[in-house]
Amino acid sequence: MKQHEWSDGHHGKSPRAFARDVFPSLGKLPVANITPAMVAGAIQAVQRRNVQETASRILQHLNGVFRYAQAKGYCRDNPALPAREILPRKKNSGHMPALLDYAALGDVLRRAELARLSPAVHMAHRLCAFTAARIGNVIDAEWREFNLDSDPPVWTIPWAKMKVTSRDIDHRIPLCAEIATELRNWQMLTGKWGHTFPSPGGGEHIDRESIEKAYRVTLKLEGKHTPHGWRSALSTLARDHGYQRDVVELALDHVHDNEVARAYDRGERFSQRIALYDWWGQQLSAAQSGARIIPLRASS
Repeated sequence: MKQHEWSDGHHGKSPRAFARDVFPSLGKLPVANITPAMVAGAIQAVQRRNVQETASRILQHLNGVFRYAQAKGYCRDNPALPAREILPRKKNSGHMPALLDYAALGDVLRRAELARLSPAVHMAHRLCAFTAARIGNVIDAEWREFNLDSDPPVWTIPWAKMKVTSRDIDHRIPLCAEIATELRNWQMLTGKWGHTFPSPGGGEHIDRESIEKAYRVTLKLEGKHTPHGWRSALSTLARDHGYQRDVVELALDHVHDNEVARAYDRGERFSQRIALYDWWGQQLSAAQSGARIIPLRASS
C-alpha cells in the first residue's frame, strides 16, 4: 500500500519483519477475527528480544494495515490501536516534560483546583489545558480575539501573534463547552475589553513565569509537566485515539503552508478540529473527576 512513499530499503525490511514477527501468529487468521490481545501478543514477542524500536515500527505498520482493512470493509475495528498501550512511552527529548496519561493529567487539574493560585493564573492554566495553545498566546490573549457567542465558540489568534509570523492566516481554535463556559464566567469578572488575564501587579497581562512557576513550585510538577506539556498530551492522546495526523497538527499550528491552512480552514478539517476539541474537553473533564477513561478509536 505504501511502497511509493517508502525508500527501497524500508520497503524491503517491512515484509521481512512481517514474515518473521507477524505472519507466524496472525497470518492465517481472517482479518475480522484478529483481536487486540492477539496483536499485543505478537508485539510482546518482539519486545522480549529487547528491540523496542522494531516492536513500535511493526505495530505502526499493523495499524496501517487494519486502517486499510477498515476502509475496504474487511473489518469493523482496528485491533492495533489498543495494543499501543503495551509500548513504553517515549521520553520527552526536549526541555518541556509532559504527562501523557489521563490519570496523571486529571491529577494536575485537581491539584490546580485546590492550590492557592491567583484567579488569572488559574484561568490561564485552564485555557492552556483545554486548548493546548502556546503559553505565549495564552498570556497575551485579548477579549477581542474571542467569540464566545458563536456556534461553536472560537478563539481567533491573529497571525502576527503566532510563532511563525511569515504566514498570513489567523489561527482559529474551536472552544469546547467546558472552557467556553469558564471563559464567559471569567469575562463577567474582568469585563469584555483589554487582556483576558490582566496582571494584578499593574502590567498589561500576567507573564509566562507566573504560570510556569505555578507548575514547578505550587503544583510540584518540576521535571514532570509544564504548560507546554498540554500540547504534547493532546498530540499523543488524540493520535492514539485515532484522530488524523494533519487534523492534530493543524490544531496545534504545526502546519504553516498558507494554502494548506486556507484549504483546511475552509473545508472539512475545521469541522474535524471542532470534534477534536470537544473530545479533548470531555476527556479532561472526565479525568479531573477521576473517571476511568477507556481509549476508543475516533469515529471515521
